[in-house]
Amino acid sequence: MGNINNANLDYILKWEGGLSKHEKDSAAFDAVPDGTGYHTNKGITWTAWKQIFGTDKESVRRFYEMSKEDWKQVYQVYWDGVKADLIDSDLVAEFMADFAWGSGVGGANRQLQFFLRSKGLKVAVDGVTGKNTLSALNGLIEAHGEKWVFESLYWHRIEFLRHLKSFQHFGKGWINRLDDFYKYALNQFG
Repeated sequence: MGNINNANLDYILKWEGGLSKHEKDSAAFDAVPDGTGYHTNKGITWTAWKQIFGTDKESVRRFYEMSKEDWKQVYQVYWDGVKADLIDSDLVAEFMADFAWGSGVGGANRQLQFFLRSKGLKVAVDGVTGKNTLSALNGLIEAHGEKWVFESLYWHRIEFLRHLKSFQHFGKGWINRLDDFYKYALNQFG
């Protein structure tokens, strides 16, 4: 079963960097309410942050300072959103949580369901990882092994990213980041 304590959180932090106010980022519509224009810190959007910590002055201060504990509390939402604890592979669980991190929980869940359907499995595409989706995913892991599932999901995600409108602005970075995750995973598989 996936365990967040086994996840390579330093990988995400390495690629996310610090504060961002890039105007082409989809998070730019909801900036910190202090006039700076910043909307993301260490990969966490102000939108996601305020849902957990609120919008008062203390929350704004914490957003800018962002401790590792606060960061992990937000990451846990993405981990839980794809029910990573119930996936029969640490690396596939981590990959799906990372997918949710980059595409939102509903987007990652829908893409997992599209992936499973492309493998001939009958699951609803509803954006929720429920019993049927988890059963289908864990069945693939049991039948083909976690490495095969991981690599297949990796290529599915690459194709998904290539079709996004913002790929022209951010695609190179997204692919570099995924390649880094892929190399990390291959090391773990041995």
